Amino acid sequence: LFTSDTLKGGAKKPEVVKVLCGNSGEDVDWLVEKFNLDLSLVARLGGHSAPRTHRGKERFPGMTITYALIQMLEKVAERTDKARIVTKARAHKLLTGPAGACIGLIYEKGGLDFQEHGPVILATGGFGADFTQQSLLAQYRPDLMHLPTTNGEHCTGDGIKMGEAIGGKSIDLEWVQVHPTGLVK
Repeated sequence: LFTSDTLKGGAKKPEVVKVLCGNSGEDVDWLVEKFNLDLSLVARLGGHSAPRTHRGKERFPGMTITYALIQMLEKVAERTDKARIVTKARAHKLLTGPAGACIGLIYEKGGLDFQEHGPVILATGGFGADFTQQSLLAQYRPDLMHLPTTNGEHCTGDGIKMGEAIGGKSIDLEWVQVHPTGLVK
């Protein structure tokens, strides 16, 4: 049913939908077990033919999950050398090695550029708050440029652009959430 709803909603890559829908239950269980999150309430949201959105009693479930992940990352950074947290900085370029693989990044902090080398996990938000003519919104959905957004002002697609600059591929960027919350295609 989840797969059917997702495909009906317009997903164009059945193989991706299969992974998303097939793994989601185990992913929720992982969040609950590893981060001690309360995701016991299940709600039916737009596009669902059955309840499937897990949340806890907190008002903002996304922030609850995000904060739990941040707290775990902070513990890893404090106790090991596997992670380092740099705050009040802006990554702006991914570095590649001779074979083209991503080997690090350049970030700006306090007006100076710094480099970090090693594995990079690019966890980036959307681009719906960038209304400039050079934006991903202008490129993929110029018809939505006049609409308000639920995206924070930080959602300007910088991470997507950095990935694409080194040959990363993106899909389905024409699907943009607008306000009031919904998908327009």
